[in-house]
Amino acid sequence: MSRSIEHFRASRNRKGGRVAALLALAMLSLVAATPAEARPARNVILFIGDAGGLPTLNAAGIYAHDRPQSLFLQSMPHIGLSDTSALNRWVTDSAAGMTAIVTGHKTNSGMNSVLPSADGTTVTPLKTILEYAEQRGLSTGVITNMPIWDATPAACYAHVGKRSEKDDIFRQLLAPRYGDGVDIVIGKDRAAADAAFAGTGRTAAQAFEAAGYTFSDDPSVLKPDTRRAAIIRDEDYAAIPTVEAAISSLSRNPKGYFLMVEWDMHTNKLQDGLRHVIEMDDMIRKVSERVGKDTLILFVADHSYNLKLLSGTRDRPLAEQVSADQSAPGTGVIVADGKGAHAGEEVVAAASGPGAERVKGFFPNTWLFNVMMSAFGWKAD
Repeated sequence: MSRSIEHFRASRNRKGGRVAALLALAMLSLVAATPAEARPARNVILFIGDAGGLPTLNAAGIYAHDRPQSLFLQSMPHIGLSDTSALNRWVTDSAAGMTAIVTGHKTNSGMNSVLPSADGTTVTPLKTILEYAEQRGLSTGVITNMPIWDATPAACYAHVGKRSEKDDIFRQLLAPRYGDGVDIVIGKDRAAADAAFAGTGRTAAQAFEAAGYTFSDDPSVLKPDTRRAAIIRDEDYAAIPTVEAAISSLSRNPKGYFLMVEWDMHTNKLQDGLRHVIEMDDMIRKVSERVGKDTLILFVADHSYNLKLLSGTRDRPLAEQVSADQSAPGTGVIVADGKGAHAGEEVVAAASGPGAERVKGFFPNTWLFNVMMSAFGWKAD
C-alpha cells in the first residue's frame, strides 16, 4: 500500500513539474511575442524643442543637410500632431504649454504647473510626471540650455502663479513635495540662483550643497557614479556629452528614471535657433542609439513659432544662401519674427520605445502626459 502511495506521489510530482515547465514556456513565448512597445517603460526621456514648430524643423533640416525630412526625429517610428493652446489663449507661452505636457491639464499662459480657480484669485498645484517619478523612487533629471528657473524646466518641479517668480521657483527646487527632488539639474543663470538664496545668507553653492548636491559650473564634474548634481553656468556647454553623462548617472537606479531635456529653438536669432535644432536632433539620435528598449523617447515642442521658408534654390547649400542674405527685415530666404512671436498651429510629436504607439493622429498637448504615465504603467491620482 505504501509503495502505491509513493508511486502516486512521484507520478504527481513529475506531472506537476511538467505542467509548471509548460506554463513557464508559455509565459516566455507570450513575452517574446509581445512587442517591446507594449511593455511598461523603465525610463522616459522627454525632449522639448522650445519653439520648435514644424516650420522651424523643416527649415533646420534643409539648412543643415540640404534635403527635406532629413532630421533624425523625422524618422522616428511614431508621429503625431499636438495642439498647443493654453487654457485662456489660443497661442500659448512656454509655461502653460509645458504644464499641459507634464501634468495633463491646461492652465493659463504664464502659470507653471498650477490650475487657477474660476475667479482667478487662487491657484492649485498640479502634480507633474517628474513628481510621480520622485514619489515612486525613480531618479529624475532636468537639463536645459536656458535658465534653470525658466518656464519649461520649472514646470517640471515648481508650482507658481507667475513664471517670473524666480526666488520661489528656486526655493521649491530645494524643497520638493515628493521624494528628494530633482537629482540632476543643469541649466543657466548663476546670478539668479545666487540672488534667490541671498536672503538666507547663503550662496547658491552653499544652498545646493546643503541639499546633497555636487554644485559646479563645469558639466565635466558629472560622473556615472554622481548621485545628485546641480550645474549652473551662463556659457553654452557640450550638449551630447553632458546628456550622456546625466543618463549614466540616472541609469544606476534599478527603478528607472525620468529625464527632461529642453533646447531653445526660438529663431528670433535665426541661425542660433536653426543650430539648436540640429544640436537637439543629434542629441536624440545619439541617445536613441545608447538607451535600451525599455526607454520611451518623446520629442515635442511646447509651442510653434512664426517662421517661414520663403525661397532658396537647390543648386547650392541653403546655409550659404541664408548667410549671404542681407535683405531688409521681413524678407529673405527664411523669415522669422524678430520679436519672438509664438504661433498657434499644431506641433509635431515623435516617439520611440514602450508606449510610443500612443503618439498618432491629432491630439491635445495634455495627451502627452497620458502617454508618459501609461508607458510607466501608472495611473494619475
